[in-house]
Amino acid sequence: MELRPAIETLEGEFLKTAAEFALHSLAQVQFSEPVFELVRGGERVEDSRLHTTVAGLNFENPLMVGAGWDKKGWAIDGLYRLGFAGTEVGSVLVHPQKGNPRPRLWYSHGAGLNRLGFNSKGMDAVEGYLAAQDRLGLIGISLGKNKRTPDNQAPWAHAEVAKHLIKFADYFVINVASPNTPGLRNLLKKEPLTAIVQAVKEEIADTPLFIKTTVDLALEDLDAVLQICVDENTGIIDTNTTIEDEIKSMYGWYGEMGGVSGDVFDYRVKATERMKYITRVTRGTGVSRIGVGAINDTETALERIQAGAEALQVVTGIRQRKGKIARAINLGLLEKIDKDGVRNIEEYVGVAA
Repeated sequence: MELRPAIETLEGEFLKTAAEFALHSLAQVQFSEPVFELVRGGERVEDSRLHTTVAGLNFENPLMVGAGWDKKGWAIDGLYRLGFAGTEVGSVLVHPQKGNPRPRLWYSHGAGLNRLGFNSKGMDAVEGYLAAQDRLGLIGISLGKNKRTPDNQAPWAHAEVAKHLIKFADYFVINVASPNTPGLRNLLKKEPLTAIVQAVKEEIADTPLFIKTTVDLALEDLDAVLQICVDENTGIIDTNTTIEDEIKSMYGWYGEMGGVSGDVFDYRVKATERMKYITRVTRGTGVSRIGVGAINDTETALERIQAGAEALQVVTGIRQRKGKIARAINLGLLEKIDKDGVRNIEEYVGVAA
C-alpha cells in the first residue's frame, strides 16, 4: 500500500500549525475565557486530588503536552488554559533547522506517522516566544542536536540549549530517542549518553533532568540507561515513537521512514509493559517516571499511571480528541477516584507493576 496522498499530510501539518497559532493568539486576548471554555468543553478542571509531585515539581494534574506538539514554545499559555498542567517544548536545537522534506506527517484512524526530523526555529527564536508569554503551568524543555552537529559535539549542543533557556525551564529532557535523525539513537548508549547528561547538568544546577527513551530499545540497553538515571540522578520519560514495521504495516506504512504513535493498540501495550518494567527496575531508587505514547482517554491514562508513570504526556491524542482531551481525562480520573474512595491520584502509581 502507498502512503496517503501528499495533500492530506500537507493539510494535516498546516492544520496543526493553525491550531498552534490559534492557541497562541487567543491566549493574548483579554476576554478569551468563554472561547477556551467552549473549546475545552466546560470549566477547566482544578481539584487537589489530581495534584502530583514528580522530581520535586508540583503538577496541578498529571497531564502535560509532550514534546513535538509545540516545538516553538509559542502556545504554552493556550495549552495550559485547555486544561493541561504544562507543556514540554521542543525539541529545541542550537541552530534553526527545517527538518525532513515534506510530506512528513500522516494520520490514519487515530495513529500518526511522523518523520519531521527535528524541525526547529532554534534556541534564540524559542527564547523570544517564551519571553513573550505569561508561561502558565510547568515548562519542560526538550533538548536536541542539529543533524549536522557531529556526535562528539553532542554534549556541547545539548548543554548550550540548556544554558540558553535555563531561566524558562522547570525541567529539561535529553531526547536522543527520535528515529527521524539518522544515527541519533546511537547516542542512547552508555558512554555518549553519560557525556551528554554530565555536560547538561553542569549548566542547569538543581533543575530536574530527564532522559527520553523508546520502546524499541533492547532491554539490555534500557538497563544501561536506567543505571545512568540512578547514577546521575535523572528521571526518565518513555516512550518515543516506534519504528516497528509490524505496527506500521497495519496502516500501510511498512518500510516507511519515521515513527508511529497514537491510538495503536499494539504500541499501547508495548508502552505500558515497558513502563511496568521501568517501574520495577527503578523502584526505591528515586528515579522519576513520566509516561507518553498512546494516551488519549481516561482508560489509557490510568493504565499508564498504574504501570508506574507519575505524570503523563499527550501528543498525537490532541489531534484525535481535540481541545477537550485534558478536561475529559481529568474528569474521568476524578470519577475513578470517587468510585474507589482514594485520596489522591498518586495512590494509583505503580499498583499494576
